[in-house]
Amino acid sequence: MSIQISYRFILKKEKNKDGLFPIYLRAFLKGKKIETVTPVTIPLRDWSLRNQRVKIQNNHHERYNMILDAMDKKSIKLLVNNFLNEEHPLSLLQFKERLLSLNQNLSGRSFTEYILNYLEENKTQFKTETWVGYKSQISKILKFKKEIYFSDINEKFINDYRQYMLHTLGNNENTASKSLRVLRTFVNISIRFKYIKTNPFQYTSIKKVDGKRDFLSAEELNKLADYYSNNSFIKQVDKEILRYFLFACYTGLRYSDLKTFSMDAIIDGSIHLRMHKTGYLVNIPLSMKAKELMPKNPFNDKSLFKIYCNKVTNKVLKETGKTLGINKKLTCHVARHTFATVSISLGIPIEVVSKLLGHTNIRTTQVYAKIVDTVKIKEMQKWDN
Repeated sequence: MSIQISYRFILKKEKNKDGLFPIYLRAFLKGKKIETVTPVTIPLRDWSLRNQRVKIQNNHHERYNMILDAMDKKSIKLLVNNFLNEEHPLSLLQFKERLLSLNQNLSGRSFTEYILNYLEENKTQFKTETWVGYKSQISKILKFKKEIYFSDINEKFINDYRQYMLHTLGNNENTASKSLRVLRTFVNISIRFKYIKTNPFQYTSIKKVDGKRDFLSAEELNKLADYYSNNSFIKQVDKEILRYFLFACYTGLRYSDLKTFSMDAIIDGSIHLRMHKTGYLVNIPLSMKAKELMPKNPFNDKSLFKIYCNKVTNKVLKETGKTLGINKKLTCHVARHTFATVSISLGIPIEVVSKLLGHTNIRTTQVYAKIVDTVKIKEMQKWDN
């Protein structure tokens, strides 16, 4: 890594109300620039372009040049420290923020504003869903407290925010925990760039409980498949959505994978796909039921199915479930749970199911095995009646 940012002082030819011109520090990186205002304002004739300092003819030249010298030294210190101690070179925005924060009390800085700026500047480094999710979490935090500063982020804030999510918003434990994990990510970014000195999550554990996972039984899945085959749809959109939902039930694909699933991913009768969420490469042999659901003509080059937005998909699935008397909250992700539980119920070894789902840890798959065991126990209790 090399020092990539250069800078210089410039006089902006924009008069203030006193008829003086402000001095800025202008930084450059790969053809882009960012400016930081200094407290120095002088007449146009008193600026030395060559020396980037105030001329002697100005009565306050010594004090003004001391200010510029101090900013010059801070800039050098920032760039050298970054070069020696950090993995990645500073961006222009990071350079400016650190320059402004040196020797200042950060308690008055806005935590949420900083994170929003960070997300905007580093947008290309995140997957679209992740970036949108992070922005959504910022909005959620701001509902809890309209103005949040670095000094506000402590253990009490974390606990109060958790209680707010559970009792005011009505979030379940896992939803609240997910939001806290995102908040912890934002805090770690702030710690990394020296805006927060001590980790407020140091003594805070984030719980994860096994939530209720809706899935279809083999009978319910067959009922949906028969409904699809009967072709009694008033709206074409209802049939299209049920089609890719059933396909997901027979393959275990996530909604995000369905959106990018194309004919190119099918090799020798199997799906070869790098999963969008984990980057894990899966090989899923296509069953006859799955093959029958594949359209003869792909929707386009990038997607086999015409995939509707999550909101529309889940709304249609909910209405379809209600029509068929399936007393479960049908969403696109229910298909993945259904694939897992039905596969285990059919006697497919859990190690194989784990590979088909693209799980990196078999313990994730074992949750479904527990669900199947619970169903078996419940069904066997019918003997007692």
